[in-house]
Amino acid sequence: MKKILTFLSVFLFLTLSGIAQKKFPVLDKLVIPKQNMQLQADIQVFNEVKDTTSRKATLEYFQLKPDERKAVVRTGDIISRIDSPAVHPGQVVPDRSEVFMLPELYYARVAGTDEQISYRILFIDAGPLRYNFESALFEGNVRFLPVEVTDSGKIKPVKKTLSVPEEIIVSFDPESIPLSISEVNWPPREVSIKARDPRDSLEVRIITMSNPAGYYKSLRIEPAILISSVRTTIQGMGIQTLPLHITLKGVSKYTPVHVGIESSLGTLDSANLVLTGDKPGKIILRSESLGTIEVKVVNASYRSNSITIEAVFPWLFLLLAIFGGLIGGLGKNLLGRKKIAVRSIALGSIFGLIAAFAYWGLGIVLIGFSIETRGLNEAMVFGLGLIAGYFGLMTVKTPTTS
Repeated sequence: MKKILTFLSVFLFLTLSGIAQKKFPVLDKLVIPKQNMQLQADIQVFNEVKDTTSRKATLEYFQLKPDERKAVVRTGDIISRIDSPAVHPGQVVPDRSEVFMLPELYYARVAGTDEQISYRILFIDAGPLRYNFESALFEGNVRFLPVEVTDSGKIKPVKKTLSVPEEIIVSFDPESIPLSISEVNWPPREVSIKARDPRDSLEVRIITMSNPAGYYKSLRIEPAILISSVRTTIQGMGIQTLPLHITLKGVSKYTPVHVGIESSLGTLDSANLVLTGDKPGKIILRSESLGTIEVKVVNASYRSNSITIEAVFPWLFLLLAIFGGLIGGLGKNLLGRKKIAVRSIALGSIFGLIAAFAYWGLGIVLIGFSIETRGLNEAMVFGLGLIAGYFGLMTVKTPTTS
């Protein structure tokens, strides 16, 4: 993105240099019409002690007094676009920069001289805010480029330093970013924008000395599809399942979006999903073998991420199933007031392991009655092994799931 912004800035600078004596529709808009320059206007003037006064004067002939540092006059109420919009077929959001102009005309002196100049400030929206999957933020940039103009309509591209910087604040919930502009024509000043969860657009306020309420501007948002999981590991060898959530970020309402889901390892309950409204979708991943599982979303219209989940050997699962079966077998043996038999304890451990693998791996209940499961946890594995070790393996039944 920085390369794009640099290219745009160079393009503007070269364009300004080459049209000083020519007509150019975009930059013509920087110049206030001759008839307006001859009208009386209320001009805010800032003196050396930073006091602000207002005096009426004709824009064309306005001059700063010796004790005055700078002045500004508002020429409108909204930020106006001065380039032409262009959207290519099939684009969800246009990716090109957009150029706007602040509705203010500034008067200032060049540092170290008595030369008075007037200039206007371009506001460059560098493109839609894009979702950063690492930081979980929508990120982008805007730039401010002061451009010197004259009442004759000529653009002066020579870099000049202001005797007093112009202060601007870029505000958006919950941020307020101060910006000091000390040079005109070059270089542009960049402001980084980061927002947690904007929908459809992000409204920013550009606050200036002459307009403390600020000028409002909506920045574009490029939607993105996010796949996420609350866990980064899963019990391998088909033992555990894990819900994965798919969300379309950056928009509030949209037409149904069809997405595909691919997994490098393991199985998914569905390889296709339709996102509707503002509700996230959900798919279930079941582990397979051991190793790294990469799951990604496939959609031609939106950027998306991928996640990695590590399928680990189910040591804890095996130990809990065996230990639960062992305790169950031992309890049954002691209840019968028999001598502790190694065979019955070993058999209980085997029953516990078989029952746990059959239930979580195949969905088969081998303990004689149906149970309700809400996933896989240590207590459930130990409890199932305990029951199997105590009662043994009985009638096969289909589990009830929720």
